[in-house]
Amino acid sequence: MATSQQARRAAALTVATAAAVTLASSPATAITRGAGPEPSTVSVGVRAVTKVPTVTAVSAVSGTTGGGTTVTVTGSGFTTLEAGNAAAVKFGDVNAKSFTVVSDTKLTAVTPAGTGGAVLVKVTNSAGTSAGSATFTYRAPLTATFKDVTGAKPTGGTPVDVTVTGGTVGTTFKEFAAEKLTAKVGDATAAVAWVDATHVKVTTPASTKSTAQRLTLTHDGVTGPASENTIRYAPKLTSVVPAKVSTAGGETVTITGSGFSDEVTGVTFGETKATSFAVKSATQITAVVPAGANGAAAVTVTSAGGTASGLVTYRAPLGVKVADGTAVRASGGSVTLEVTGGTVGATAKEYAAEKITASVGTVKVTPSWVDATHVKLTLPSSTAATGSVTLLHDGVAGTAATVGYVPVVVSLSATSDKVAGGAKVTVKIAGGEATGAKDFKFGSTAADCTPISGNAYSCVVPKADKAGPTWVTFTAGTGTTSRFTPSATFNYTDLD
Repeated sequence: MATSQQARRAAALTVATAAAVTLASSPATAITRGAGPEPSTVSVGVRAVTKVPTVTAVSAVSGTTGGGTTVTVTGSGFTTLEAGNAAAVKFGDVNAKSFTVVSDTKLTAVTPAGTGGAVLVKVTNSAGTSAGSATFTYRAPLTATFKDVTGAKPTGGTPVDVTVTGGTVGTTFKEFAAEKLTAKVGDATAAVAWVDATHVKVTTPASTKSTAQRLTLTHDGVTGPASENTIRYAPKLTSVVPAKVSTAGGETVTITGSGFSDEVTGVTFGETKATSFAVKSATQITAVVPAGANGAAAVTVTSAGGTASGLVTYRAPLGVKVADGTAVRASGGSVTLEVTGGTVGATAKEYAAEKITASVGTVKVTPSWVDATHVKLTLPSSTAATGSVTLLHDGVAGTAATVGYVPVVVSLSATSDKVAGGAKVTVKIAGGEATGAKDFKFGSTAADCTPISGNAYSCVVPKADKAGPTWVTFTAGTGTTSRFTPSATFNYTDLD
């Protein structure tokens, strides 16, 4: 019987030992064995086993060769790392400067210094080192060196030859593409093209800034120091208003564009400096035009960054000379006038290019060419004694001249009556202050006339000495006697 019990005890011990081995990675387990009529339970202690950590991802994926980049590492098993073990997190074969375990699946680490290229990020605990393929890429901060640039085009597109220092950008275009190099001029992104391992060509972006801009290179997310050399953009000129100015100068024009600043050093019209100028804003300058010669002239704005150009057209202000005795009938008519202050072209073709127009008071008229110093104008009707004639030379006004209007009869409501007279005729007149007209006559005989309106009078036809044609005259309010026109013709008849 004793032998049988010993055998059962030995068998139970074997089971318990096997269970302990099998459950080595499980929590403590109760094992039941039979020993007599009542069963009993024996607790067996089980020790947890530490697993090798894993690394699945790294962010940021690149940083400077000088170290100091904070990187987030994700994976598993990070709570098993020894906090004081500097070798627990490595970048390649170099210990991280420091690391902090955030959770079992996340930690942050500060990169040590390294050489250019990708290295494995490894995490180690007592069970071993992670075998993941997540990498961190070291990039050298690159510096751009070039000759200072002035006059870069505001619209962009100016090429800049750059020497790269602090590292290389690849010995082939394929290697260059892998370096992920970008560039900025100021805060604007610029195109960059590979030339060789230490040279690139940067194409300037568009800019409206007038101050000096520095160039920076970014090497796969690692930005190098700003260049000591600078790029200055030329100003841009978009308009000059007014665009037509007098050869006498003195007008104020507004120059619109971009890149204007206190660094604007001059404004010229042709070869002559502006009488004065003021920079109102980065987009506007006002300037007083100097005297100039008839024709087109360049307007140039000069700044520390270069020059910008536009155009104005100088036009001589042309006057007219009215010959003694020149007059135009108040109902309108043509007059030939001498041009002063310049010429209007030796031919009709040249005249057309000069763009001569005219105004009589507020009425615009189109003069016609006679010769280089004469034009012919058709003046509109007027009730005034005189008309103010102004020539405009491509929009530039000259000195006005006065042309006299002679009073005339515009129309008669009836053009004939018996020699005995007596009929009523409405006489419409123009010129010389028509409202004050007096001394109406049919031939040499005075007529009784009453004003109807400003330029119309009701007249009783006076008796004539004989039949035949005559004309109606009057004296205008200015004291000027009316001149003959066909409209003033009146006929006496001796037939009923």
